[in-house]
Amino acid sequence: MGASPSKPPLLEKAGKNLRTWRLQLRIILIIIPTMTRITTQVRKIAIVIVAAGFLGLTGLASSVRADDAQPQLKFTDGHFEPASLNVAAGAPIQLVVLNQGTSPIEFESFELNRERVVQPGQTITVKLPKLDPGQYHFFDDFHHEVAPGTITAQ
Repeated sequence: MGASPSKPPLLEKAGKNLRTWRLQLRIILIIIPTMTRITTQVRKIAIVIVAAGFLGLTGLASSVRADDAQPQLKFTDGHFEPASLNVAAGAPIQLVVLNQGTSPIEFESFELNRERVVQPGQTITVKLPKLDPGQYHFFDDFHHEVAPGTITAQ
């Protein structure tokens, strides 16, 4: 008496296929919503990246415009023009120094830790970090008789 009736081979195979099909359906039902969430997250990340890129380009355009209005110092006839220069505190600065004299000068500032030689007729750019509010003195180290100047960061 002990043996249970066995299923015909075709039904046994169909049962295995049905179990496999159910398992695949369950997996699909779990994965598809997850994929949708992933796709939504990818879209959100892409939007953030595009927005950051746009803001970066806008900032670049702003800095290009700021570079158009770079502060300038001219060395002419034995003195700096202007002798006193006002700049914005807290922002990096690109200071343009023009030597319109007939001999080399050395733009130097101990407070700014800068020292640059400028040949006659030459223009240089002195890159300065973000400055704290205050006064920063500069002078021509080749010509000590030339009056020093100041850069005031406000």
